[in-house]
Amino acid sequence: MIPCLIGVCGFTGAGKTTALKILRSKVGGDLIYLGQAVYDELDRRSLQRTPENERHVRLELRKADNAAFAKLCRPAITKCLEGGKTALIDAVMTLEEYEFLAGKLTCPVNLLQIDAGIDIRAARLEQRLDRPMTREQAEKRDKVELDTLCIDRVFAKATHTIVNESSMQAFEAALDGFIAQKVR
Repeated sequence: MIPCLIGVCGFTGAGKTTALKILRSKVGGDLIYLGQAVYDELDRRSLQRTPENERHVRLELRKADNAAFAKLCRPAITKCLEGGKTALIDAVMTLEEYEFLAGKLTCPVNLLQIDAGIDIRAARLEQRLDRPMTREQAEKRDKVELDTLCIDRVFAKATHTIVNESSMQAFEAALDGFIAQKVR
């Protein structure tokens, strides 16, 4: 398999991180969290990692450049690809991030949208141990991602979409289909 980039997009609770963990177990590669740029900036400023500080830095970075997260993570992505591995990107949230990645890399770039309806996502998010969320919080976040990030423009660029509203077995089978079509 030649090195490639697989970026995931989707609303919170759709299964993006789970998809990447499954993909990593099947194709290898490095998980690269674009949001790490926020944590790195918080650390650089000696700010505590609170939701308020994270939100402030996230908005500030994106206000300066909607591709900032991808640009700040480019060294990790390049190192991964130059090492002959697949770069698994969690998560592509703006069209500018996608266009930066697709335009700057010479390897194949796949954008995988993970989709699920709000009822299913809300139920998952309320049970999630790491960063749980209420339905109201998820709906508010969806609205921000649509209105501020225009995430629907990212979804429109997806090279593949998987609807994750069934069992884990069905989700893994759909990811196997993605691998067979797009990665190998």
